[in-house]
Amino acid sequence: MTMSAPLTAQPLAASNTLPGRIRQGLIAAGVCVACWGGTLVWWRVSARVPAPREWMTLLFGLPSALLLAGVAGRAWIARRAAAPAAATPAVSARPSGAAAQPVRAQHLAILATALRSPHGDSAEELAAVIADNKARPDLDDELVDGDGGPVMCARCPDARDDALREDVADWLAAHGIADPLFGDEQWRALTLATAVASELAGRAAIEWIVRDEAAPTLLVLPLLPADWSAAQRDAAAAWLRQTAAQAGWQGEIGQAAVDADPAAGIARLADVAAAGDGSSVTLVVACASHVGADTVARWALDRTLFTATQPQGMMPGEGAAGLLLVKSTDGSAGALLAPIVEDAPIDARRRDGARVLKELAERALARADVAAAGVAMLVADTGHRSRYVLELMEYASGGLRQQGAGVDVVRVGAAGGYSGIVSFVTALALASHYAVTRQAPILCIANEVPGRRLAALVRPAV
Repeated sequence: MTMSAPLTAQPLAASNTLPGRIRQGLIAAGVCVACWGGTLVWWRVSARVPAPREWMTLLFGLPSALLLAGVAGRAWIARRAAAPAAATPAVSARPSGAAAQPVRAQHLAILATALRSPHGDSAEELAAVIADNKARPDLDDELVDGDGGPVMCARCPDARDDALREDVADWLAAHGIADPLFGDEQWRALTLATAVASELAGRAAIEWIVRDEAAPTLLVLPLLPADWSAAQRDAAAAWLRQTAAQAGWQGEIGQAAVDADPAAGIARLADVAAAGDGSSVTLVVACASHVGADTVARWALDRTLFTATQPQGMMPGEGAAGLLLVKSTDGSAGALLAPIVEDAPIDARRRDGARVLKELAERALARADVAAAGVAMLVADTGHRSRYVLELMEYASGGLRQQGAGVDVVRVGAAGGYSGIVSFVTALALASHYAVTRQAPILCIANEVPGRRLAALVRPAV
């Protein structure tokens, strides 16, 4: 069975082009050599002795005229190319009444992050495993494909908790919530999400106790898989709010609208935060699990499961990732999240994925007020499937290459298998860690989320 490439921080090669002055000097020397060589050959063939004015014109005047003509032609072409861009007014990627406000004012402060991934329970732990090149899916001991062979997947060790399942079922029944009929994979996802929500709510509670301030409203934004039913999403959201209360949060706990499309939910994150009173805290938690016999059977039937004969299939993954966000900060946050931009996915038959990513990333960088040359890393949800890997690396090598330097690329999906929007939220959590440790902006991209392409920039708060 062919195994996927391990997840590594992949530096892009530096540009091999010559500096501008050396290149121009070589061109000038080439023109002179060509003119002089042609003149000497012409004199020898014609067997004549040139007059002083003639050799001065041919040896010095002709090269100078050609070089001046080249410079003038290049300047004319540059002016003609710049004229349409100058005449076309800039169009906002997402028009709104707040477009005239400073871009920095739209950033959200990241107070904390939390993860439950197959390779770590924090951004710091996952980053360390990535640095050691040990983060990758593996052959599973329980799941088998249609041929009876073991399945490559990424399993979280703490995703099964029978005691928690009983607690959730009892709590739902006690509050008149009908049995949502969670399957095994959904229970695994909810178990991981509970751990993330509890950790973040507990850290938020301690934060406001230390501040000695009244706790503001805590908005819980669950990002749940699109194939969950409305009853399952509502039940999970109610339980996650209860989890925040159990973790010690003393203020009001509200719920942001639970969108059936988790990608749409993360894309409108700024709008969710803006809906608060300015001091509210937003707890974002994404979860998913595809580690189960049902998913393996369904993917095998659809020919979307990774096997030795289907190397472009998906590897089952699972996990949960969360962010604790506020609209403003007094310096306690380490990183800032710029508004997330989104775009529709490109048609699989088209081959302009890198161009689409470039345009999307340019919008994200513009909203963050950061130049591409300032980006230190690219963290993406991309897994092992070659189409997505190639378009990501093509964009990175062309859109983020810096003169004399490289940009590290981390592919979260190559470590944790396929887990939908969880990989992108994990990328945001990792970016917060990298932004603080590197003190530089980090670009995040999602190009494997069904129905969306997403991009955002995370920068250090200071």
